[in-house]
Amino acid sequence: MTDTFENRHDHLPAELRAALEEFSAWSQGQLLVEQNESTPTGPLYHYTNEEALHGILGKQQIWCFRHLHQRDKTEFEYSLEIAREVMRSIGWSDDPFKRSICTGLDDMLEVNSLADAFEFYMFSLSRHRDDRQQWLEYGAKGSWFAIGFAPSLLQPDKDTLSDKASENLHVGRVIYGDEATRARHRLVMEKVADITSRYGKANIAMPRDEELLIQFLDAMEKEVIASQVVWNCLTAKHLQYENEREVRYVIMNVPGKFDDIRKSFRDKDYVETDLPLKESGSIREILVGPLAPPNAEATVATLLKDVGYPEDIPICRSTVVL
Repeated sequence: MTDTFENRHDHLPAELRAALEEFSAWSQGQLLVEQNESTPTGPLYHYTNEEALHGILGKQQIWCFRHLHQRDKTEFEYSLEIAREVMRSIGWSDDPFKRSICTGLDDMLEVNSLADAFEFYMFSLSRHRDDRQQWLEYGAKGSWFAIGFAPSLLQPDKDTLSDKASENLHVGRVIYGDEATRARHRLVMEKVADITSRYGKANIAMPRDEELLIQFLDAMEKEVIASQVVWNCLTAKHLQYENEREVRYVIMNVPGKFDDIRKSFRDKDYVETDLPLKESGSIREILVGPLAPPNAEATVATLLKDVGYPEDIPICRSTVVL
């Protein structure tokens, strides 16, 4: 990448760059911990229509749609507002550095739209196999299909942004509800507040170094938002969606990186991502909805044969009662 960690912060003294390096190292480690906890061990299911089934299997591609087009239009703001509540809570501190970093983060989020600063694209899957609610809400009331993807296709293996937007593939298991969301944001904010305080007290004398403090806080705030706040907001939802057991395949970067690969379908932005679906074991099974046409199994079998898939992929009719 042209915008490396070093040249983002080379205007700061080495003693303060060390604070950002400490937080960055913690952040990357924390993201890996979460991704490893999210690593799927069983098939993940994507409920979809026949047109999309043909596209996914035929082109060996999935379409990741922009987060603004998710079913719940408020989910990103839901987690973001909890993050800001945590910032204000920790900001009620006698420690001037902790107070300053929390207030600055809250103010930055107040006046800057993360949706303008970043673009996020997602492909949603469920750990549910043959689930009644999934069929009703995402399978056209049981008349569509569900693809069971092998977990090996969706292993987390990145903890930094690539300069090529379509390579920024991250796997995140969605957490649900205020309590879990608040706890995750608090972990981040307590860490950044502690680091800011330790390095601030050791290296910044007020009011002589007020401009240096402003630069330091600005750099730390941007690092926190880019590396933690965005990710945490992309992988949290209201408790009412808990039954979805969702796992998200996420692509993220700055908007300009998507200019050459962004496409539109029915007024929804998306980007394509290749997956080696024809490799043996990549597709564990295809489920046919309980109310799909009687010849649906034959239709799927013909499709798999025509586009060159292994012959041993199971095609099963759902046993759910709708």
